[in-house]
Amino acid sequence: MAGQKVPVKSVKKVGSLLSELLEIEHRVSERAHELFREYGCQAGRECEYWLQAEKELLWRPCAELVETDGELRASFALAGLTAKHVKVLVEPNHLTVRAATTHEDRKEEGTCHFCEFHRGELYRSMALPSPVIPEKAQAEMNEGMLTVVLPKGNGVAVKKIPIKRAAAKARG
Repeated sequence: MAGQKVPVKSVKKVGSLLSELLEIEHRVSERAHELFREYGCQAGRECEYWLQAEKELLWRPCAELVETDGELRASFALAGLTAKHVKVLVEPNHLTVRAATTHEDRKEEGTCHFCEFHRGELYRSMALPSPVIPEKAQAEMNEGMLTVVLPKGNGVAVKKIPIKRAAAKARG
């Protein structure tokens, strides 16, 4: 890989991704309620408001996930972003990519008749088909493509704990 290195954060705290998801869900919920009020509190359109709020607040880039014998390789199309704007979080069975995106209309260049550039938060999270070693993950940004290489591992070791029988009490 020959591009800008992107820092990869190994997630050690259980539930930290869940906390992020709950925070995003809260923001989407607030925006959906704003839309509900803006459109005159029309019942029966809750799903429409929720989807519109997600579309306004979140950007989900195109992605590809390829598995080989020794690694998983995830690629994301992030045109217009640089490595310093991207946050990569890796757990043994999960990968999340986040970034804040901005776009300003260039009014000095003329009238903009439509604009499809995304504003808001880029968020892409995926369950991985095989366990990986988060501490060994690497990410790189090259010409608008983010590539994350995830070496496969055994995942989190599970320890089996034997259950001891309580000593039988003498009946008397």
